[in-house]
Amino acid sequence: GPAAEAAPAKDEPSACRRRIADQIAVIEPLPMFGGPGDCGATDVVKLEAIIQRDKSRIAVSPPATLRCTMAEALATWVREDLTAATASLGSAPRALDNYASYDCRGRNRLAGARISEHGLANAIDIRGVNLQNGKFAEFTDRRLDRGFRETIRKSVCARFMTVLGPGSDGHHETHIHLDLAERRNA
Repeated sequence: GPAAEAAPAKDEPSACRRRIADQIAVIEPLPMFGGPGDCGATDVVKLEAIIQRDKSRIAVSPPATLRCTMAEALATWVREDLTAATASLGSAPRALDNYASYDCRGRNRLAGARISEHGLANAIDIRGVNLQNGKFAEFTDRRLDRGFRETIRKSVCARFMTVLGPGSDGHHETHIHLDLAERRNA
């Protein structure tokens, strides 16, 4: 009918979505969105799970709303670094704890602060990982094996532009913040 002809063409999946969908991640494409002020992003996906090399899945709980490139970086980190690190704890990841992903807000929720990378769907806060053995490995838990925590710290610093955690600013004592902010060289 006439209504169908007026509908815009379905958008082609981005190169990023083609790289990761059903290969390294279970994603649901989301429409481009804008928020109040500078919030919003293009090529956004809902990251529901990360697909391991053996095709098993690690749930992202709850699913994270992220730019595709951020979802790809997160999935790659889980597959290549986190899984190896959790082996040192005698288990494997079952689910990644998503504390916060897209959220239109200023940095650290301060009024008038610069827009957070969370408002650009370019960041995720993670408390830890649920393991197959039923335990929860909290990345900021000082009782957790130091080697494990150091491995996590080094691996996220290698893959993400910004990493905030305990001791960074008082806002990240219970979780780590990862983002792919585009830095302008000062």
